[in-house]
Amino acid sequence: MIGVFDSGVGGLTVLSQIRAQLPDSPILYLADQAHAPYGDLTQARVIERSRLISQWLQTQGCTLVVVACNTATALAIDALRASFDIPIVGVEPGIKPAAIQSLSQRIGILATANTVASDRYLRLLERVLPDIDILSQGCAGLADAIEQQSADLDQLLQRYCQPLIDQGVDQIVLGCTHYPLVKERIARLVGPQVTIVDTSGAIALEVKRRYPQDLAGPQVGAPIRLYTTGSAAEFDRLVCAYPLLAWLSGLASHELSLPERGGLVG
Repeated sequence: MIGVFDSGVGGLTVLSQIRAQLPDSPILYLADQAHAPYGDLTQARVIERSRLISQWLQTQGCTLVVVACNTATALAIDALRASFDIPIVGVEPGIKPAAIQSLSQRIGILATANTVASDRYLRLLERVLPDIDILSQGCAGLADAIEQQSADLDQLLQRYCQPLIDQGVDQIVLGCTHYPLVKERIARLVGPQVTIVDTSGAIALEVKRRYPQDLAGPQVGAPIRLYTTGSAAEFDRLVCAYPLLAWLSGLASHELSLPERGGLVG
């Protein structure tokens, strides 16, 4: 079974691509909505939550865990890989493909402030072509606005995209798994001259490459189970609200109570 987690519904954009690549593999998804957004947490707290959730996923039978959250990947994936002996796949902004495709040699990245400030992100920037200008835009509150369907969402998108447009970028990289949920809004805002880069498909291919499918035979119509540490009713409402997730709208989620800190009991 594949385990996938995020602070909220954003990781479902990655799950959708994984399902397309591995339609016969069961998937267990956990949204840690009781502690969202991760962009507001300290690194120590993100590591703590990520370890606890990964441990729970492994106890449920997951043989691979996907950290479907850019902030958790940036702050916690090294600690997770040191703690668990199963494959841990993270998500990273598609900076390199955007740089290769750019004609203006200027690209923009939309990400959480925690992601932009992380050492992992800075190391990623060092691997990009030296003649490419990279404009990193930390988007305080944007993931939470998407999660809450805030009335301020369009205003926030305008605030964070306009500086990138003004600087002449021709590629905008979505550096948070929540952002593909409003990809069409971003595209309308920035215009056809700007390409929106989303790496969910590439992440799914990496999962397919590393998933130990030989541990079990094919399961046609394998189940997807959805859990949240918040309100199941609110989670289900959000799933129905975004067209990209419409295919999941028939699944009811379940509420899960995990310890605030420390290891699992039992």
